[in-house]
Amino acid sequence: MVKENEEVLTTTTSEGDTSFMVCKTSEDNKRQKVCMEVDNPQTAESLSSRKDSSKTRMLDNNTYDLMEQLLIENKSLWRIKNNYKNDAALDNETRQLWNVIEKDKEELVQMLSEKLRERL
Repeated sequence: MVKENEEVLTTTTSEGDTSFMVCKTSEDNKRQKVCMEVDNPQTAESLSSRKDSSKTRMLDNNTYDLMEQLLIENKSLWRIKNNYKNDAALDNETRQLWNVIEKDKEELVQMLSEKLRERL
């Protein structure tokens, strides 16, 4: 049973991967929502229906955004290294472009990782 100021969200990627999050509206700032990703819908419902939610520390939106972006950049970097550069093996100009983008992504991943270490 989900409480009035909480909701369980389900997202599905184009690859068919499904994830679940429990989101709660902040009591201090009604415009701020904190969310926590969970493994399965039963866990989401369980977390949402807890009587004493003080034992569960949900991440603030900014920290969650950093984590989400780190995940996106890591997946993109993986695709560049494992797919795109191989696909461009015979096209030197495109391969050089992927090399530049790869370096940029590596820098982004490093910056996001450092910022997250500070927050967690």
